[in-house]
Amino acid sequence: MDAAAMNFNESNTSGTTGRVRVIEANATHEDRTWATFIHLSGLAGFTLFKLAPIIPVASIVVPLILWLIKRHDSAFLDDHGREALNFQISMALYYPLLAISCVGIPLLILLPFIHVIFPIIMAVRANGGEYVRYPITIRFLK
Repeated sequence: MDAAAMNFNESNTSGTTGRVRVIEANATHEDRTWATFIHLSGLAGFTLFKLAPIIPVASIVVPLILWLIKRHDSAFLDDHGREALNFQISMALYYPLLAISCVGIPLLILLPFIHVIFPIIMAVRANGGEYVRYPITIRFLK
């Protein structure tokens, strides 16, 4: 992220936490649209009737392909691609880890909902020109 290209809008804070949302002032409509697609492409492994990744590799491969194609177009797209991939890789690791853990079984029930809801939220924010960070994500790509 280039700090000179970002607009730290003090009036755009979220709730009572006072966290400043970072908005890319120079993000074009096309960049915001592609960032939205990159986040939503993580849902490629899901079906309409099952809230479980049927093809978990598709949830990683599709955002990876979009990111590799568009990452050189802008720092905004590069950042969103890395963040979406980090989230999808983390989710792919959490499913088997929670499945083999006795404590993780209740969390395993919630994980598919998290896997669907967060990319939608982040896609909406990306469409608004915001830089986003997924919670519970291991940062593999920096």
